Amino acid sequence: MIGLVFLVLAACLLAVVLPEARKRLRQRHLRTIPGPPVPSFWTGVSTQLHNPYAVEYREHVLTEYGRVVKLPAFLGDIHLAISDSLALTTLYGKYRDAFDLPGWHSETSNTVFGPGLTAARGNQHSKQRKHLSPVFSVRYLRDMVIMFNQVAQELAETLANQVSREGTEVELSEYLSRFSLEAVGRTALGYSFGPLDLHGTDYSRALKEFGPTLVKLHLWRPVLPWLKRMFPLNVLRFLASVFPWYPVRHMKAISDNVYETSRQVLRRKGELLKQGDAVMRQEIGEGKDLMSILLRQNVMGLEGERLTEDDMLGQMSLLLLAATDTTSASITRVVQLLAEHPEVQDEVRRELLDATTHAGRTLFDLDYDAFAKLPHLEAVVRETLRMYPVFYMSNRVSDEDAVLPLSEPITGTDGRSITELFVPAGTTIWINMLGSNRDPTIWGPDAGEWKPARWLAPLPPSVADARVPSVFANMSTFAAGPRSCIGYNYALTEMRIAVAHLVLAFKFTPSDKEIVWKLGGIVSPSVRGSTSMKPEFPVVLSRI
Repeated sequence: MIGLVFLVLAACLLAVVLPEARKRLRQRHLRTIPGPPVPSFWTGVSTQLHNPYAVEYREHVLTEYGRVVKLPAFLGDIHLAISDSLALTTLYGKYRDAFDLPGWHSETSNTVFGPGLTAARGNQHSKQRKHLSPVFSVRYLRDMVIMFNQVAQELAETLANQVSREGTEVELSEYLSRFSLEAVGRTALGYSFGPLDLHGTDYSRALKEFGPTLVKLHLWRPVLPWLKRMFPLNVLRFLASVFPWYPVRHMKAISDNVYETSRQVLRRKGELLKQGDAVMRQEIGEGKDLMSILLRQNVMGLEGERLTEDDMLGQMSLLLLAATDTTSASITRVVQLLAEHPEVQDEVRRELLDATTHAGRTLFDLDYDAFAKLPHLEAVVRETLRMYPVFYMSNRVSDEDAVLPLSEPITGTDGRSITELFVPAGTTIWINMLGSNRDPTIWGPDAGEWKPARWLAPLPPSVADARVPSVFANMSTFAAGPRSCIGYNYALTEMRIAVAHLVLAFKFTPSDKEIVWKLGGIVSPSVRGSTSMKPEFPVVLSRI
């Protein structure tokens, strides 16, 4: 019996080891691609890339080694970071059905939050995307401007109660996180988390703690698909609840909390929908929030094409996680940059005053198009997203071999010219958003500088000529292809409105505390020397 157990274990080990060994043999030609020094054969550069203090290292590696960067991983595995536009166009086009998120990425999303858009694959992903795309259209966003305005005004009023005309240092990151969560709650779910000055429910705290907890578990996420093949889900959930390492137990608690609250909100909305539009209009979102729209569309859909309750719950979690911390981090970055560049801050404020006070109007009189057509505000938003994408890179894996041509040859470490990449099946490709957004051959020699003025004049021809795969402004920030950010217009609208309200209400001045940016699922601010994993952004605000 013992011999049989050892035989089964040996077979399982071989089933894992042999494919990995074969993949590494097929990757031998990739070892001549330029990349950073490798501190360890065992871990490659993985520990340098995936830790809370990796931001500076990532910025260096992703911008200094060219459009194709070799990133050695565990036990000799080779990952590639690619910003070459032709290679990415081929990946998104010819190989659009082959390259997808790694299985462990989808399994993590599925296990923690259910079958949402980031967890679904293949036909299921296409089906969900087809249902969700119309919901994020500008047609519906126009109706949400009033709700974004209301929450942004509440943010300004909450901060004004703490700020003097002379200036008061405020921990702004927490308030921006509350703002973004409340804005998403009302516009996406038709649900309120409460007043911004008293924000804080188990649900909201669970959402805010997801990113930092995920970073602690990142290096172990590839084990999850194997565990799910070996054990039933209910067994895994029980083991997670008693596991001796706290991050595992905490992630399980986050999953339970978000799932149960989302289920209650969804079922209540379903009951209200049955009572008719008159009842829905009395709710927080007035029936114009994304989930109400999605529920109505789902009811009208064909029987075999409707989303299940679990699908809907997965979308709710995705909306909250993908649209909350990401957008609040981008707004935080805008405030920091405006504080450091007071002349730009003054230009944006003058523009907003001309559009409102000097014209006898308020921000509530501006519609979706009016916010998007404020040139100085739009330049600040675009330049911030170009220079500081929330995600510096995003991974893809293909289950088949691929050949990616390069727009320009690169020179290998052996001196040979490389004109195309043969990518063996199973090789991880990192889409290098930061490298593309800061490429000087595309954006000019000042590509590494924050210059909103570049958007106030025609961009250099090299931007259009590069043909960067993009859904917004020739930049890679929101990715492209079937996994592009489905809610990028939603995020842009929230950013424009929040920044407009803050700039009209306050003058921003840098704090004496030095701000550094850490990796916590996304790139988020912190005070140098702080050990907290929560975002921290002290800034001096003065009432205007």
